[in-house]
Amino acid sequence: MTGQTTVRTAVRVHGRSAQRRALRAMLDALPAHGGRLLLAGEPGLGRTTLLQWAARSFRAGPVLHLGPGPDANAHLTAGQLLDTLRAAAVAAPALVCVDDAHRWDAPARTELARAARLLSTADRVGLLLSVASDRAVGPEFARLPVVHLDPLAPARAAALLDDLTDGVAAPAVREQLLAEAEGNPALLVALVRRLSPAELRGHRPLPSPLADAGVLAEAAGGVPTGPSAHARDLLLTVAAAGEASDGSDADADAGLVRDALRRLRPAPGHGPGLGPDPGLGPDPGLGPDPGAEPLPEQLVLAGDRLRFRSPL
Repeated sequence: MTGQTTVRTAVRVHGRSAQRRALRAMLDALPAHGGRLLLAGEPGLGRTTLLQWAARSFRAGPVLHLGPGPDANAHLTAGQLLDTLRAAAVAAPALVCVDDAHRWDAPARTELARAARLLSTADRVGLLLSVASDRAVGPEFARLPVVHLDPLAPARAAALLDDLTDGVAAPAVREQLLAEAEGNPALLVALVRRLSPAELRGHRPLPSPLADAGVLAEAAGGVPTGPSAHARDLLLTVAAAGEASDGSDADADAGLVRDALRRLRPAPGHGPGLGPDPGLGPDPGLGPDPGAEPLPEQLVLAGDRLRFRSPL
């Protein structure tokens, strides 16, 4: 038993100076008037960290966290949500944080977005929402001002790695970790956590692959899934096509993907016993055919090419 490296959890926020300036401007303005911001970024890029930073930085009044849990916040109407937000700011300006707003069900997202639009500057409420951009961002949030998160620049990622490991990683190991993480902070943390102290210091070979399925799922917040067997097959087929093209973030020919799915699940009597026809139709989720399933939200179709919205 070699154990795992203990990763420091109390690390400072690396980079994100432009995003923090935007958040700070909203927080500083709250004593006079309200504001709204939407943080959008792929899983692992630090949306939650920035929300927590904003909550810690706000000193002018209460901080309220809303979520779609069993307390039924997600089942309130826009009017009820608006009353809740305004009530929080009766005595002092209030900051309201809604992390992972994309996880609310569709009716709840609609009511949340409507309440956000109805807030006035006189309400002295700062509404800060976050959504994952590895899927299509709901149209209900389209009118909100957006602050985007990109992968960390190489120097910032290197500083985060040194902060996580107290700088003890061997140079060759450090280089491999940074290349594998590609600027994703959560992936970098998961990679470091996976290594033993001996591996981190270069005394033992690194595991291969360095980012295995467990590490990637941890960084991504779970395994991508589809609403049906066809959607799961489609996600896997596009991923395999990307790997065959020498890169998981590469795109794939939609026609080839469609043919592969037909071979995987042929119509009854037309294949070598590979299972029943799942109702793919002539264009299974890859185009305008009204009988096709919708494209999984993790994928985007551009012309005749399919790709994932996020390389992670």
